[in-house]
Amino acid sequence: MKVNFGNCHLRYSANTSEGEALRAQWGWHGPLVGIKYNATTQISRQGCLALCGYGTANYPWTQVSSTITTWLLPVVGTLLQAPFESNAAKRTFLAITRWVGSPIASLSYVLWNIKVSAKAALMVDMAVKYDETPDRKTDFGSMRDSMYLLLVMNQYTLKPTASLREKEAEGLLRIVLFSKDLKLTDTDKSLRQMRRILAREVREMRRRGAVPVFVSIMWFLFAFALSIQAAFGDLGENRTAHDLALGCLLAWFPVLIMGSIVDRNPIAAEAIRKKLNALVDHVRHALRDDQHRNDNEFAESFRTQPKFIQLKTWVDGVAEKGEHMYDFFVTFAGQARVRWHYGAAHPILSDIENCYIADRGRNWLANEKEARAELVLGTVNEEGLVWFDVREFWQVASAIIIVGSSCGGAFILSFFTPTVGLGCRSGGYTIFFSVALGLLIVEMVVWLVLSPYEVEAPWLVRTATRLHSNATFSRWEDDAHGRWVFLKRRASSFLMATEGLVIRCIVAVALWIPWRDKKMVKAKVEGAVDATMRDLRAMGPQRKWDVFFFRPIEIFNSIWLVYIVFAQTLGWYKTCACMTSTWGGGGGYLDFSVQDTSNSEWVLYYWTSGTVLTALVMSLSMFYITVEWCQQSFLSTEEYKDAMDGLRKTRAYRHWTFFIRRISREILRWTLNPMEKLAVHVGLSKKQQKTILWTKEHTWNPTVMASPPLPRLNHANGSPSIALTDYSTAPHMELPLYDTPAMAHSLFPPAITTRRPRNESDASFNNPPPLITRASEDSFAPLIQRPSGAYHQRTDTDDRISNDPRTSFEELYSPVSPLERASWLSADTSLHSRQGYRRANSDPGSPPTDIVPPGGLGIRMDERDLERGGA
Repeated sequence: MKVNFGNCHLRYSANTSEGEALRAQWGWHGPLVGIKYNATTQISRQGCLALCGYGTANYPWTQVSSTITTWLLPVVGTLLQAPFESNAAKRTFLAITRWVGSPIASLSYVLWNIKVSAKAALMVDMAVKYDETPDRKTDFGSMRDSMYLLLVMNQYTLKPTASLREKEAEGLLRIVLFSKDLKLTDTDKSLRQMRRILAREVREMRRRGAVPVFVSIMWFLFAFALSIQAAFGDLGENRTAHDLALGCLLAWFPVLIMGSIVDRNPIAAEAIRKKLNALVDHVRHALRDDQHRNDNEFAESFRTQPKFIQLKTWVDGVAEKGEHMYDFFVTFAGQARVRWHYGAAHPILSDIENCYIADRGRNWLANEKEARAELVLGTVNEEGLVWFDVREFWQVASAIIIVGSSCGGAFILSFFTPTVGLGCRSGGYTIFFSVALGLLIVEMVVWLVLSPYEVEAPWLVRTATRLHSNATFSRWEDDAHGRWVFLKRRASSFLMATEGLVIRCIVAVALWIPWRDKKMVKAKVEGAVDATMRDLRAMGPQRKWDVFFFRPIEIFNSIWLVYIVFAQTLGWYKTCACMTSTWGGGGGYLDFSVQDTSNSEWVLYYWTSGTVLTALVMSLSMFYITVEWCQQSFLSTEEYKDAMDGLRKTRAYRHWTFFIRRISREILRWTLNPMEKLAVHVGLSKKQQKTILWTKEHTWNPTVMASPPLPRLNHANGSPSIALTDYSTAPHMELPLYDTPAMAHSLFPPAITTRRPRNESDASFNNPPPLITRASEDSFAPLIQRPSGAYHQRTDTDDRISNDPRTSFEELYSPVSPLERASWLSADTSLHSRQGYRRANSDPGSPPTDIVPPGGLGIRMDERDLERGGA
């Protein structure tokens, strides 16, 4: 039923006997906040319900459309820029409910991932001197690839056997990422080359779209500015104030979406997972080979270390445990999709920072051999890849401040807009924030209690030892343990009986329907219910909390936020119950004269404080994320030259803002350090962590023996020698056409067909070529090809086996040897072999290799690797 508060106002304030009777019966005589007493316009809640009814005074379409264009469309546009996964409807739905229903926890994860990636970018920056940006095929370029791959690995969950307090798992990943001397057994490529190829492919498959994200954010900010102008341009109009409050309530959402441009997901997460597992498997197989592990350069690389025997034993342990670490990475979990996902990056970065990098600072990669030995085989924490860092509290506190300031600004605007008090609007904001904060607290407690991480406080260990030495306490403990076992058995029996009862009830309900074959239906229902019960019993404690507690509450909180948005848009809050603000014990009245426009002298101050609170925190958050995106983007930039240009600009920015970091470091020294000491004392942390600080100057200048000079090329400046063969006396024959070896390799079929001889026809062949075997993914290639097509098919196959850094990672992982791949073409003597051909490398500075077709025109060049370390 629609309510007309204007008519109610006229009846209540009329100078008639009816009006006087209504005022005498329903007039408000209680306390007032922010307004003056007026007997002709102020009515109690009961009087409003009796006079106006229980209906709603919905907004007219003009106001509804204004709110839709001002807020709903910008919010939807921002949501569409979220990092969704393709072809994963269920995971997308759960991700949306997690981001919207539990924003504090989601922001905590995203901000922590940004902090971890910032640490990796800082280490790469500090690896060399301030004014140095070495070439791609250097130790610096290799370290950039390693750190980027580590950040990609950080977005995937780990196999349970790898994450359950096994420090060998971290040791395996450190060998995968930082070693260059381990010889691989599954490929002729070096480990360093494999990392470079994989890093290139991951950068190519990284999800773009930073510009659309920034455009949608600017749209949201423009709508926010319009709401501020509307609210303060016509000061006192309640509707505009509540629209501004709606924008303040949602101000955390663009911050969360904006954080995804730093914590970015790949286009094909599953394909990247397989590539990462393939790289780990290469190293696992090589470590399992005793000869490659002990008798080659890998063992020699750390033979000069003081603890060579212990290091060798450690490597043997990693190799033994690594046998069971197949399928190392399991599912994609970036952008807070998976609850309690910690990732592999932070433990590895913290360990290499503690054991080597933090003590040396800038130019820490100067002694590359020593640095790699420490990064590969340095100290590993006892917890492996699952541990607690008190520094995470800063990200958690930041997330609470971001969401709290958004909800707080909205709360101030709605609470102090007459009628002053806790009503439907301000109460709805309070419920949303309270549920989000409660989800965060419960999530942290469940992780601390049920995770593999163990709290080992020294004082607690001493106390437990003393108590166990007491005979009385030991007897009490045994009795308590016996009672606990008895209770568990009784509870298990009760659950089994309840499970049977539930199955029988479900079957009975299903059989109420008059099925034709009730026996078959009964068997199917019993089988389905029994399978569901088995799945429930197989769930771990964390999984049960996730499915039965967190997901339902997150879905509820998401629905509650959607309800708030629609209620504000359509005017569902224009009721007597909501406008009298009785949720918190105050209010209880309605002043008809200020229901649409407030005339309080304090309105300006209240509205200003709420708007400034939200706008300031939102602006600072967006500025922080933008700065981090700029400082870290050189790791993921595909073009190396552009990446180095970005790194130089980042260094200049860090240099001019160094004083801010110095101030923040001092603040952390007085806030974070005491918390870290307390965490060590209570057993949450094992020791205090070292932290590297960005500096322009460097003090680490080790004396490193220069590597022997590389042999000179036979041809100056890498120019190819052209070997000419005289064909004037040869019999006339149709020579095959060779594509240029300078064509860059592509994983996709060419858009323009290759040329063919003039006498070749599509319609007829005198001697059709043999059938071509093809892989399942080559469905675009015809089974019967023209002669030129058969030739190009062959050249493509030869290109795949060439020693080209642009080779695809999947091709390197294939167990088929190069000769086996090309053997099916060897019978056709009319086609010259191109196995000697090598495509020109797209990377600058890489000359072509030997190209010597038998008896024909050739381009000859000595093959050599220009990259340091033989990579």
